[in-house]
Amino acid sequence: MSDSKPNHLTRRDFLRQTSMLSGMLLLAACAPGATQAPSSGSEAGPTTAPAAPEGVTVQFWTGWGELVPFFDELKDTDEFRELMGANDVVMKPTVKTEALLTAIAAGTPPDITSEAPYQDLMAREVLLPIDDWVNASSIIKRDDFIQGNWDRGYYQNVQYGVPAWECFVRFGLDYNARMIEAAGLDPDNPPVTWDDALEWHKALTQFDDAGNLLQIGLDPYDAEGGGIGDGFLAARSWGFDWFDEETGEFNLDNPKMADAFEVMGEFYRIAGPDNMAGMRSVEGQDTWGGSYNAEVQAMIIEGYWHPGETMSQKPEVGKYNRATWVPVPEDRRGAKIQGTGGHYVIFFKDAANAQAGFPFAEYLTTNTACNLLFDNVGWLPAYKPYLDQADANKYPGLDFYFQSVKEATEIEPPKNCPITSFVHDTYAQLREEVYRDKMTGAAAAAEFQKRCEQEWKDAGFAA
Repeated sequence: MSDSKPNHLTRRDFLRQTSMLSGMLLLAACAPGATQAPSSGSEAGPTTAPAAPEGVTVQFWTGWGELVPFFDELKDTDEFRELMGANDVVMKPTVKTEALLTAIAAGTPPDITSEAPYQDLMAREVLLPIDDWVNASSIIKRDDFIQGNWDRGYYQNVQYGVPAWECFVRFGLDYNARMIEAAGLDPDNPPVTWDDALEWHKALTQFDDAGNLLQIGLDPYDAEGGGIGDGFLAARSWGFDWFDEETGEFNLDNPKMADAFEVMGEFYRIAGPDNMAGMRSVEGQDTWGGSYNAEVQAMIIEGYWHPGETMSQKPEVGKYNRATWVPVPEDRRGAKIQGTGGHYVIFFKDAANAQAGFPFAEYLTTNTACNLLFDNVGWLPAYKPYLDQADANKYPGLDFYFQSVKEATEIEPPKNCPITSFVHDTYAQLREEVYRDKMTGAAAAAEFQKRCEQEWKDAGFAA
């Protein structure tokens, strides 16, 4: 998931592009309702799914570029051939979300996709329900998957996605021990609260004699710090529920959200908003690992994949990687937050060979496929039998994420909100207004609430 790889669609671009979902009336074909996912999965017993076509090519589109170097190897296995039979899978990588949405609107989507705005698509009836296929599968079983990942593959009690590729836990504060020591800080005593993290940020942020930014401690909005789809970090850290899946009500206009805007914005004020934007504009210093790999950013809020990806992309940096809990406010000192999340294989209604792609989703649970993903890019599934045997010490810092599952005081999946893309984009706009001192945190929180409520109505989700 590196932003520095050639032709890779960055997560930042991916999330920005999903905002067009809010205005794509062609996708709003359903009558929206509650988003509750069943914690027990499908209750139906085994059934016989309709036979999939044979001798066809499944079109798989994804925004990832990381799979390109070993995708052929991923397919060149006995397990792939056994499950796929006479069918094949052809990958189209680094697909921009705009291109995917255009194909959907035109009625010519790929058969399957991953790294997509899953919840938004599920809510708009462009995906195939897969309950019957799952019930008939001898491989895909609810109890074998992390519950939070499994449940988020549902919308209105219908299953649309199989957890695959890259799942597991989402939150950790990764830091470069070498840079920490060079700043006179103790890597064995990492920050616990946002106040602690801010002190580290001040000590690590450096300028040259002309006032140009050379290095920062932490961009709290980088990677998982600024996202919504994998779990809203600000809400998790400050300890409030930002969205009620049962009622469709938002809870964003509150003192904790206001405080989060102000506290996280202070990291930008110290470095300088324009300086931060300039740093990001330099090739190889963008978000989701680029600036960390370049050692111009000493800390980053990322998920379990960060240790493996960093060792794959920049082993001379990865060997200094450590990980700890993400910061919390002082009044929540001691809270250890973690969350599940990740990616799915989803199947499009208007595609010719979507059902032929289901065995590919099954294949991604095999040890062979999981090993190739873990070895090449450090990705782990939500598939518990594999997690039980995976080497937690394979990459520096990875052991924290495995241990966090046992030690977390709060662990939950992301909110299942069908306007997640809109919420993300609105959050990005408002937080910049705050750290540029054009709006207070309280005013931003109130505006956040107002805009999301209006979008909920405009998108047709209000009763």
